[in-house]
Amino acid sequence: PPVDTGFRIYMPKRAAPTDNATSSKRFRAAIDESTEEFLCPITQSLPLDPVLAEDGVVYERRAIEDWLKQHARSPKTNLPMGTKLVPAPAIKNMIERMGKTGALSEEKTAEWRKRIEEEAQVVELRRKAEAGDLSAATKLARAYSNGKLGLSKDSSKALPLAKQAADGGDPRGMSTLAMIYYVYPAHQSDALVLRWAAAAAALGDGAAHILLASLYDHGRAGLPLDKEEGFKLRLKGCEMGSANSRGLFHLAESYANGTGTAVDADEAAKWMRKAVARADPPTSAQRA
Repeated sequence: PPVDTGFRIYMPKRAAPTDNATSSKRFRAAIDESTEEFLCPITQSLPLDPVLAEDGVVYERRAIEDWLKQHARSPKTNLPMGTKLVPAPAIKNMIERMGKTGALSEEKTAEWRKRIEEEAQVVELRRKAEAGDLSAATKLARAYSNGKLGLSKDSSKALPLAKQAADGGDPRGMSTLAMIYYVYPAHQSDALVLRWAAAAAALGDGAAHILLASLYDHGRAGLPLDKEEGFKLRLKGCEMGSANSRGLFHLAESYANGTGTAVDADEAAKWMRKAVARADPPTSAQRA
């Protein structure tokens, strides 16, 4: 018979699944909390290109550069601050590792992931534009012109891209080029606005119709002051789906005030609703 030696082997109990889940949540919460100091005070999100400013705070490079163009104070402390920015590659690498491995919550990384996707889009658009893709050149020009895809507004970068597309015969590129000549003082030229907007409109571009409407509304580029013609062109552009909230709001105002057309409250309300639904730019949507 087996001899009882008196020794016993005791195996540690496995942690209950609920205990593991709780520990995991606590661990993630701790990591999330530790990354709070890396949130850019301006964008309130994790920086894609982190830099350390003179106030000792980490910022998104583009956000703090734009801030410092208009302010000489820290956006965090409101104390006087210089413009020196130091790259923070260690912080960038740490954020990337934690973001890509899922160590951070979705709430923390949603905006960061979106900007990574936008950065990839910009790289691809630039590659295609350099290869002669007119549509890509137009999209990149509009991104620079409107400050989209994570890019700062930069008309000097938008202009050559829009010229490339316009010279190649792309209608959207033509209207984009016309808009740059219309909006940006550094490039303003009513004659070139008229030239490219008319060419784009002839090829069926809706945004070009809205630009021509603005010229008639104000009697610019040698055109007569003609509110009725301006209304017709704006209506056509809006019906083609090319207007943002600002253009839709202006059309609604024309119906509400009887500018270039008869007063029509129902039409005014319809186009106001469209302006709100479009929500771009948000300020015009709020006005509507």
